[in-house]
Amino acid sequence: MKFTVSKSTFINKLTPAMGTVSNKGTITAIEGVLIETVEDGKIRISTYDMTKGVRSTFEAISVEREGKFIINAQRLYQTVRVMPEDEVTIDVNDKLSCTISSGKASFSMFAMKGEDFPNLPELTGDRGFTISSDKIRLMISKVAHSIAEVDNRPMLCGAFFKVTRGNLEVVSCDSYTLSRCSVKCDIASLFVANDIDFSFIIPGHALSEMSKNLADGEEENVEFYIARKHAIVKKGESIFFTRTIDSEYIDYNRIIPKDNDIIITVDRDRFLDGLERANIVADEKIKGSTRSYVKLTTDDQFISITSASVNGKVSDEMECVHDGRDIEIGFNCRYLINSVKVAEGENIKITLKSPTQAITIEPAEEDDGFKYFYMILPVRMNEQK
Repeated sequence: MKFTVSKSTFINKLTPAMGTVSNKGTITAIEGVLIETVEDGKIRISTYDMTKGVRSTFEAISVEREGKFIINAQRLYQTVRVMPEDEVTIDVNDKLSCTISSGKASFSMFAMKGEDFPNLPELTGDRGFTISSDKIRLMISKVAHSIAEVDNRPMLCGAFFKVTRGNLEVVSCDSYTLSRCSVKCDIASLFVANDIDFSFIIPGHALSEMSKNLADGEEENVEFYIARKHAIVKKGESIFFTRTIDSEYIDYNRIIPKDNDIIITVDRDRFLDGLERANIVADEKIKGSTRSYVKLTTDDQFISITSASVNGKVSDEMECVHDGRDIEIGFNCRYLINSVKVAEGENIKITLKSPTQAITIEPAEEDDGFKYFYMILPVRMNEQK
């Protein structure tokens, strides 16, 4: 196999694929990228860590010999990045010796037979829809912080997607916080006979890689296919795919508080600044454990944020619109920061009930086209002192 490609094009295709290269060292082939020549003078690259993968096709400057080989992804990526000119030639001979050259610079490394690469799943499904890529990326950014990293309930380690005609809702929950985001958008079925009303769960570790593969051409529509075990996202000549979590999601509507009767409206940026200051003290490590404790107190038309540790304390007060009883309630400061940071709008509405019940955060001004909702459980302050 021997071909010449544009360095910039090759790097642009290889960069988002690097996140689906295995680094566990169990199977040598999946530590590499499968490179193969295809019809019409094009090159196709594939990476696959046995749970998620990327396949991209792009134009070569020239193809001298056809073939299919595996090259270690990290070595290939690092080598091509430092090549002196934009035209890069990759030459793999019958003895599996790979030479990468550009201008007067050249590198040599070993390759593997393409047949050693594991079979990719069928990259199509029986359900599918089209949607703007910037909408998917927006939804992921709003809920990613509430996905559990480890949990004995596997569905909480992913984001729940609910697709209906004209609306997409994404939900995540890590047992301490819940995030929900919905957007009205033009969703069209890829199958004429099928209506759009289904759901699926994508693992958290795959969502960031999905966003990277959707980063270019934000206004471009993507095709989303759902198979029995996989979700497949096609954008142009690039495909991202991942295993889905085969489980029923929690009944999140049941756990959302409906009767919070204390309502606080506050400037989002001002509130976030206060939380960031409090977190300097709240996140101090004391005797080997991290204390993430911040107290919110309302008093008439003011809300104060305080935190204390053995090394000091912090206090901040800001104006708010307060409707209901005064309250004193404690939180893991990082949970609050994560939710407020990804909220949108000048002002946010916080609803509360008691020091032991969850609070909710929503936009102060409703938008029928885009909605977000965050729920955060408090901590028992007397157990923190």
